[in-house]
Amino acid sequence: MGKPARRRLHPEARKREIVEAAERLLNQDGARVRVEDVVREAGVAKGTFFLYFPTWDDLLETVRQRLVSEFDLAYPLPAEVDGPVDWPGLMDVQAAAFIDFTLSRRGVGEAVFHSDFAERRPLAINGVQRLSAVIRAGQEAGGFGPVDPDPTARLLFAAIHEAADAVAGGSDRQAVVAALQGLLRRTLAP
Repeated sequence: MGKPARRRLHPEARKREIVEAAERLLNQDGARVRVEDVVREAGVAKGTFFLYFPTWDDLLETVRQRLVSEFDLAYPLPAEVDGPVDWPGLMDVQAAAFIDFTLSRRGVGEAVFHSDFAERRPLAINGVQRLSAVIRAGQEAGGFGPVDPDPTARLLFAAIHEAADAVAGGSDRQAVVAALQGLLRRTLAP
């Protein structure tokens, strides 16, 4: 009795299977995942993997873009929403969302944002730049005070990232988020 016949899928569906397998494994095992693990999980041949992703970094780039797009869709930047913006409230929501998003995808985040891959292929717009853009937009609307957006964004992003690490390490999420939101509001107050 031979192997069951491989079902035929549209190329985009096959590619999606590979990416989803990679995301599952990366979330579980972080940067330790290799091509062999992904092809086994996806049930495809190594040649099929390389048909869609010429290099491992190409796969990681696709996974990272999916994560960024997922976050952007769930938490759009102010330019993408209609009506007046509660700038301090928006910053509170973005910070808490980042913590929760990071914690739910800790392993994959390690692989695509904190590994040598991230150094080889930096994001076009990273978290600091995104935060800086929000600060600038909030300042233009009168919702934030006169801080220098770029260094302030760098420091606030470090605080947000550390808050996620603290919650991951066992600190009380509610207390950490409240302290972080207080810091954000004091720093950006008009």
